[in-house]
Amino acid sequence: MLRKLGLPLFVLMMSLSPLAQAGFRVSGGLGLGSTTTSNEISEDEGPLTTLITVDYVYHSKLLLGFEHLRSLSMSPPATSNSFSGLFFQWYWNAVPTPYLKAESLDTNEIIFRDIGYFWGAGFGIGQSNNLPDAQGKTSNAAGFYLSPRVGADLQLTGRMGVRGEFIMAMTTIGTGSMSSMSLVGSLFYSFK
Repeated sequence: MLRKLGLPLFVLMMSLSPLAQAGFRVSGGLGLGSTTTSNEISEDEGPLTTLITVDYVYHSKLLLGFEHLRSLSMSPPATSNSFSGLFFQWYWNAVPTPYLKAESLDTNEIIFRDIGYFWGAGFGIGQSNNLPDAQGKTSNAAGFYLSPRVGADLQLTGRMGVRGEFIMAMTTIGTGSMSSMSLVGSLFYSFK
């Protein structure tokens, strides 16, 4: 039993080691977007999108995390379509890091204080819970989704930063189909 757990346990311990750990970030955002669901009928929900993420800076160019993307309609108020799953972001230059005083820097630590441009992808489960129409037909869909994205991060203060990103999400396997396009602006807080 211990032999079977050996490699996964080793990988987990290495990923949590102080040398690899750069910190967690929590972000919340609002943006423009629209989600279309179709099954027996088709429905759109928008024009807003909300995004919540919890991510982990794995190393200077890679970020791993959890995302929850929801569409938001204002008239009538509704938020019935969501995508929840894991994502990664790969930075062309480096992940922006919190501002630190020179005295608190380690000699082997790299600090990047410019705009960090990234591309990435997410995957998980997308689902909708729209009410059926007058004839009882539904647009509800559920399935596994993929979500490519591009964007940029900028550290503003010691722990706060901003992110802008364009996200496309679409179900690939499941019942019915869902697709979403969003342009989201987020604030993030870094824990170090």
